[in-house]
Amino acid sequence: MWITRKTDYATRAVLALAIHGAESLSVHELVDRIQVPSSYLEQIMSQLRSAGIVRSERGPKGGYRLNHPPEEITLERVVRLFQGPLAPIECATRNMPASCPMEVGCTLRSTWEEVRDATIAILERTDFATLAARAGGSWTAATKTGTRRRRTTAAPAAKG
Repeated sequence: MWITRKTDYATRAVLALAIHGAESLSVHELVDRIQVPSSYLEQIMSQLRSAGIVRSERGPKGGYRLNHPPEEITLERVVRLFQGPLAPIECATRNMPASCPMEVGCTLRSTWEEVRDATIAILERTDFATLAARAGGSWTAATKTGTRRRRTTAAPAAKG
């Protein structure tokens, strides 16, 4: 499975909010912490809000924060929101797998289903509280100092 840039950015945003705790972070603060273009992040935050993962708050201390405790938000939930089906190939999806002319006697499909199931299991058991507790480096620098130095280049998207 290849993680899209949008999914990568969404998981970064949720992780940053989990690390930050109960207080809201503005879009500007999130952009600075996770190195994501602001226009793109606003779209992502809107999707996360519509899905009930984050909530927005107005006012001078407004911004975004998690709508649930981070231990209740799994990586699977966020990844599936932006990726859709998690099967590595269409014939191995759980719901309405695509038909294949090679289906009869195919020995690949069961392997692709195992890959799908292993991926889902890992993502389901990984929650953002656990990820936040393991975070370090630039992920936690902003929380400790209240500011963060800007990186000169954006980090590459995750590749799987």
